[in-house]
Amino acid sequence: MLFKRTADNLPRGRYFRRSLMMILFIACIPGVITGLLLYGWVTVKMENILQQAHLRQFEQRTAWVSEQLDALELTFSQWAFDPVFDNRLKELDFVYKYKQVHELYRLLLMIQNSNTLIGKVQLYLNEPRAVKMDSERYDFMSDPSEITKIERLTEQLQATYWSRSLEGSSMMMVNRLPGGSEDALGALTVTLDNEQLGNMLQTLSPYNGGTTFLLDEQGKPMLPQDKELGGLQQAVREHVLNFETNPSSFLMEYDDLTYSVQSGTFRRMGTDWTYISAAPLNEIVAPIVSVPRIVLLVNGAGLLLALILSWVGSLQLYKPFTKLLRIFTVTEAPIEAKEPGVSFLSQSKGFSSASVRSSSNGPVQLDEIKHIEQRWIGINRERESLQQRLEEHLPLARESLLIQLTLGQLLLPSDREWRERLAQLGWDLRDEQFVVMLAHIRPEVVLLQGSEHHGRESQEWISFAVTDILGRQLQELSYRAETLNYHDLSIALLLAVPPEFQPDTTEFRNELIRMGQQWMDSVQLELNIRLTVVLSKLTSDASHIPQLIRESRSVLRKRQFSSNLSIMDMNEGAEQDVKQKGAYPLELEQDIISALRSGDEELALEHFRRFMDTYAGSESSEEHIRQALFQLLARIQHTLLQLGEDPVELFGLAVYEEVVHLHDLDELIQWFRERIVHVCVEEFTGKEEKQIQMAVHHMKEHAERQYAEALSLDELADLHGIHAYTLSRAFKQTFGQNFVDYLTEIRLKRAKELLESTDVKINEIAEQVGYQASYFNRLFKKSEGTTPSRYREDVRKQTGHSCGNRSV
Repeated sequence: MLFKRTADNLPRGRYFRRSLMMILFIACIPGVITGLLLYGWVTVKMENILQQAHLRQFEQRTAWVSEQLDALELTFSQWAFDPVFDNRLKELDFVYKYKQVHELYRLLLMIQNSNTLIGKVQLYLNEPRAVKMDSERYDFMSDPSEITKIERLTEQLQATYWSRSLEGSSMMMVNRLPGGSEDALGALTVTLDNEQLGNMLQTLSPYNGGTTFLLDEQGKPMLPQDKELGGLQQAVREHVLNFETNPSSFLMEYDDLTYSVQSGTFRRMGTDWTYISAAPLNEIVAPIVSVPRIVLLVNGAGLLLALILSWVGSLQLYKPFTKLLRIFTVTEAPIEAKEPGVSFLSQSKGFSSASVRSSSNGPVQLDEIKHIEQRWIGINRERESLQQRLEEHLPLARESLLIQLTLGQLLLPSDREWRERLAQLGWDLRDEQFVVMLAHIRPEVVLLQGSEHHGRESQEWISFAVTDILGRQLQELSYRAETLNYHDLSIALLLAVPPEFQPDTTEFRNELIRMGQQWMDSVQLELNIRLTVVLSKLTSDASHIPQLIRESRSVLRKRQFSSNLSIMDMNEGAEQDVKQKGAYPLELEQDIISALRSGDEELALEHFRRFMDTYAGSESSEEHIRQALFQLLARIQHTLLQLGEDPVELFGLAVYEEVVHLHDLDELIQWFRERIVHVCVEEFTGKEEKQIQMAVHHMKEHAERQYAEALSLDELADLHGIHAYTLSRAFKQTFGQNFVDYLTEIRLKRAKELLESTDVKINEIAEQVGYQASYFNRLFKKSEGTTPSRYREDVRKQTGHSCGNRSV
């Protein structure tokens, strides 16, 4: 079979020929028998059958529409009982309670996206101030008339009911808040999307020339597009309303046409919606009108018609292969090849030129299936290569991110966010509990090894060797475990233990202690190195992992020079050594600063009380307590300096003198609230917004400068210590599009510049802008409607010359 070209320059080979012959054979079967049977059914009986089928379909569509509305009402009524919409909304401060407001935004957006019929979701509150809020913004209301309209929403006796929207153009469902309470503090409303509701109703009459509309209890149209009824709609409406008992189905003459009319009611929360649908009878029976003509044409045309149908059928069957051949063969125009008749792709993948295109010596044979198979094998090899490279780099990336998380460098305040981030690293977690085994290499080891290795290299070599010994021990564990080398002579073992292993029992901790002892013995035997190991407490909250690391480090600092090499168990009172007389509570200091940065005043004061209680139970002197307060204040001021703020400007010069004159604990706590907590929370909160904006602009600059090797959104979020969802939302609000879309736009813009001004090969341009060649071609065609090579040719034809520059 020689090459034959279609309009899109794709070859057809042996498979197409076989398909054509098969369809020709089938189409040539005499159609007389089929024609005779069809003539017997082109009668009134078929018309009646089609009308009955139409009525059944209409009942099914009506039931479906009712189910959609039922599901919407049920789902929306349940939202009123969400804990977010309880009486605490009376005390919500929209200015300073950023997290609570953000949670409301998120919940309103979830409600809005929960059903396609929902056009807009709004929250109205009467207390503490009149405010209206949607998924994008909130506004305090001052207009008395507008406030009166909102108050009327909460005066209904029903908890959930239908009403008109405030502007009267759409249907609106109202939930009095909080759910189940007689004393309403506001309302949650859902305004239906008129276009979506109209499209759903249109399914009741999918025929040309038909109509469907809704009437309220007074017989008035409910949708804006039906406000001014046409002649047919007005006639049908009057016909239905004039009946004393509305029939569900009847025939009506209008404008020389017969219409099949169906009507009924939707019972919606105490109100009745009347739906009316009218369809032309000739459209209902249209499928059988042209059957006699078709049969005559089939019998009269004979073999000629069979040939035409065979050709059309073959084209239809061949369409999937046409698409595949376009993807695998001509995703781009012939790229420069080293030998005539051989494409660049066939050289790189080892394919024969005979399977791709005709050579300079003449036409060749083609088997499309074989060709697609060869190209698929090549793509699969490329995918496996990329997968292998990803798997090689994933452990390093996972360890680096885990180190940042466990050290508290990335702020993830909740257990859910922690588990989501761990799931991204391949940890399939459900109800696991966490425990940390932290080891520190004895300081004298580095000094002894210093003669053979130099400084940092000695520490790295020792740390890797100790980590490798632990890794060999973990191969037989049946639950998740990860070793973390902090590169400071400390190694952590993070364990995620399922409940079936009973991690809170003494037997399990003894097993961990035996494993740690075996680790210490192996390191001592193989490397002649001594370790100090501590086993942390157990926690079910993943966000407490950094706290476990800090507590373990505190214990290690106290015991690293001890001659006793046994493992320290935090459950057996080792943590008490940290809280001994004179010990500064470093963990509480970190907790106080973390609470201040997150804007939680009450949590910061709670940690401060615990900070003071640390000294209340000891024999510390008043001077010792005052020195601890000075150290805490210095640490807070240092954090402010890191954020670019002047502590002297915020607190003044006399802040330390004020501490000297404070002796009563209650007075001290009140002073700390007013002079430190309020100031820091306001500063940190404002700083966080500035950091987000700075991060967004840095992302934009990063995409413009390093588009070829740009980091992903998650990597940029980790770099700035901001949650990926927050960063993505801020980027879209600032620049009007997602980060990925913006990066793609930059890359394609640069690619078009290279295509227009250079003769660089297509695959090289793809690499320069950060894409694989095959994906670049598909993406470019989707964006521009043409392939890169065809785009270059069109530009050359328009400008009338070609570029001779072959470098970027």
